Amino acid sequence: MRRALVVLLGLLLLVAGCGVGSQDRPERLTLTEAPTSRATSPGPGSVEVEVFFVRGTELEAVARSAPAQDPTTLLEVLVAGPTRTEVFSGLRTAIAPQTPIVPTGLAAGRLVVDLPVELTDVSGGNQLLTFAQLVWTLTTLPSIDEVWFTSGGVPVEVPTDAGLTGAPVERDDYRSAAPAVSSSPGAPTD
Repeated sequence: MRRALVVLLGLLLLVAGCGVGSQDRPERLTLTEAPTSRATSPGPGSVEVEVFFVRGTELEAVARSAPAQDPTTLLEVLVAGPTRTEVFSGLRTAIAPQTPIVPTGLAAGRLVVDLPVELTDVSGGNQLLTFAQLVWTLTTLPSIDEVWFTSGGVPVEVPTDAGLTGAPVERDDYRSAAPAVSSSPGAPTD
């Protein structure tokens, strides 16, 4: 019995020596992000585009590298969402990842965008922010002044600062979510 006790104590000391020791105070961890294809400066064969994400209850412009500067590419970049580092810094999106949003026509500065039913069912504070993100991002292109939303080709009502509307919307319809320092359509940002 005595021998078993000595062996057991020896094993306990051995196991205790293999652990991580305690600390007197916490250490700050630095989180780094693995490289992604969403660089902030354009690489060869790409252009810089501007998309809008959400910080608190306001939009914030973010530069992204993209293969082209057109409505389809902007929507793909926007729906991809903020990077992990940006999320840690407080940025978010009101648009569900992988939401299929399709531009269907552009004439006289008006872009028609077809939405999936899931996006028209968004509720609460995210509803206004969803459409603000879409409108502010798409109107960064100089050829787009306003956006008209449809679902299945049928016009849908979308929220604005003034309430619901089935008419085309523009940046002024989302001033409540405007970035602290807003950019004008087509203008580069710092």
